[in-house]
Amino acid sequence: MSEPRPSPRVATPASFNIFGADAIFAEVKFVGANAQGPQLTIDLPNVMFRPNNRLGLISDEWGQLQVTGEVLVDASGIFGTLSHPDSTLTSPLTDLYYIGKGVVSVKPAGGTAFRDVGNVPVFEFEPNVTTLPHYSSRLGVRSKDLEVIREKAAVLQMTMEEFSYDNLLIALLGQALVIP
Repeated sequence: MSEPRPSPRVATPASFNIFGADAIFAEVKFVGANAQGPQLTIDLPNVMFRPNNRLGLISDEWGQLQVTGEVLVDASGIFGTLSHPDSTLTSPLTDLYYIGKGVVSVKPAGGTAFRDVGNVPVFEFEPNVTTLPHYSSRLGVRSKDLEVIREKAAVLQMTMEEFSYDNLLIALLGQALVIP
């Protein structure tokens, strides 16, 4: 017996201005759904998105929306949080080997709810720390005796495969058209 077919959806067309927004800000949440390794949860409360790559509209491959997000600090000075399901596990332990899978959701700035962005084959958090080294000149050879962090930054690389209206808004810095 076959499963019932879903009822047809009623399309609701909408348009937006490409590059109509100067910036797209959102909170981003990753919830691990992997079969191997700890199921991590990451919450990044302040991400500023920008387009990252060309948008291929004619291709023999699956389309992808590649975006970069500058992960910014929130009002309390943090970039985000990572939750681990068991902080008592210690290495070496093969259960801690990781093959990443998960669900990515965004909540636009000023929004009230998270929205699942669909299939995301690439979700990468890239920290960038700038340091200032100090060298002692008290010995015959100048030697490093201290290094301090001067800057902290992070970038989120994300590839979305579903060409929904809201995903395209993010990928193209879209601003919804208001039709009177």
